[in-house]
Amino acid sequence: MPRRMSDNTLGDELKTRLLAHGEKLEVAFQIAEGALTPEFYVGLAKAFKTRDLVKVRLLATARPTRAGLIAHLVKHGACTYVGMQGRDALLYRPLAGV
Repeated sequence: MPRRMSDNTLGDELKTRLLAHGEKLEVAFQIAEGALTPEFYVGLAKAFKTRDLVKVRLLATARPTRAGLIAHLVKHGACTYVGMQGRDALLYRPLAGV
């Protein structure tokens, strides 16, 4: 299960900034159950090389399935779950050297 925002290390100010910025972002990936392949994570790592916030559209409609996808993304994508905006999950990883 993804950690709740209050359970992670992002402070309120950063969370607010990321959520506001996330509303302006285009969806970088669309994923469904079974789509989290090694190739997907290569693409996610490339996305995080140029930006610290990535929006992922979750095509699964069942809440437990979405929660499982988010937990997998966080664990294997080495990122932090910021929150949901509709069907889109916001994932954060600070840029290296910033």
